[in-house]
Amino acid sequence: MEDKRLIYLDNAATSFPKAPGVKEAISNFLENIGASPSRSAHPLSIASGRILHSSRSLLAKMLGLKDLKRILFTLNATSAINMALKGILKEKDIVVTTQMEHNAIKRPLNALKDKLNLQIREIPTDSLGNLDLKKAQNLCKGARVLACVHVNNVMGAILPLEELSQIAKSTNTLFLLDATQSAGIIALNDIFTKVDLLALSAHKGLLAPMGVGVLALSDSFNQDCLEPLVYGGTGSLSEEEFQPNFLPDKFESGTPNMHGIAGLKAALEWIEQKGVANIYQEKYELGLYLKEKLSSLNNIQTYFPSFGIANFSFRLKNKSISEVGLKLGETYGICLRVGLHCSPATHKVLGSLKWGGTLRVGLGAFNTKEEMDYLLFALKEISKS
Repeated sequence: MEDKRLIYLDNAATSFPKAPGVKEAISNFLENIGASPSRSAHPLSIASGRILHSSRSLLAKMLGLKDLKRILFTLNATSAINMALKGILKEKDIVVTTQMEHNAIKRPLNALKDKLNLQIREIPTDSLGNLDLKKAQNLCKGARVLACVHVNNVMGAILPLEELSQIAKSTNTLFLLDATQSAGIIALNDIFTKVDLLALSAHKGLLAPMGVGVLALSDSFNQDCLEPLVYGGTGSLSEEEFQPNFLPDKFESGTPNMHGIAGLKAALEWIEQKGVANIYQEKYELGLYLKEKLSSLNNIQTYFPSFGIANFSFRLKNKSISEVGLKLGETYGICLRVGLHCSPATHKVLGSLKWGGTLRVGLGAFNTKEEMDYLLFALKEISKS
């Protein structure tokens, strides 16, 4: 049985389709506004500035921030993480992370390790995504930053934020959270009672275009502890040849991706109306169904966490992951991710590195039970062939 339908299950990389209204918002900006925000006094620049302000305000509301100027727009979560790590860390600092981190954290830390003579400590993590919190307490002693992902992008494990937050506070360690896989999926309205800095991308759970990210600072975070990653024009204090020292201009040099931010504004409005709690519940229930059905298949190895959401990894024991991924796409129109998912550290812990990684289902806001059934049918057919 072959089917010409298209089923998109690669939402952990980039969500598709986007939220209702996103396409129209981008088109409207390109056709009717098009100007740089707040750089001039003419109507189009003012209209652009209002979109930027509204997007910042909606994000601040979602994250429970009182000061919307603490929403700093970047290119993506990776650039936000680089801004945080390179802007905070100094010579001989200690950084704590986990054994299952994405390269968005691993690579900048390794690049800075020799340059700054950093000490990088990793919290032991088992194949179910559980952290050794007793060792985490000791590892954070004397550390400058605790940097980790909120939801693992390979197998969906959710980190114990409450416990990690308590450890960070008790050891006076700054807590940087990568919320790339959780923003728009898990409620974050009280996140800054737990963390100091938060990075996210618009193109995943926020159902918005690529090319927009955010580094958000808690209301209590001292901005003087953070140096800009990029210096340049901001449209403010243009008579000065030095970077402004006020938020958000200190960290937002150059013209922002305004058509992307216009799309983000529309996506945030849709998510607010839909409700993050409802999105979470729908994904949780669909994920439980998928996990149960996948676990019942023959010749399959699954990599599921003790507690997780949205991302599910597996492989067919009698097939290479590349073979299965290609067959799913070409024959059945099923789009999912194959490989290491930019997180070889996770695959080392899972034991899947020797297989070249896993097949990953990344559930989105618009996936259905019928699509899960069709995926299961396709996997059974491929396994038998």
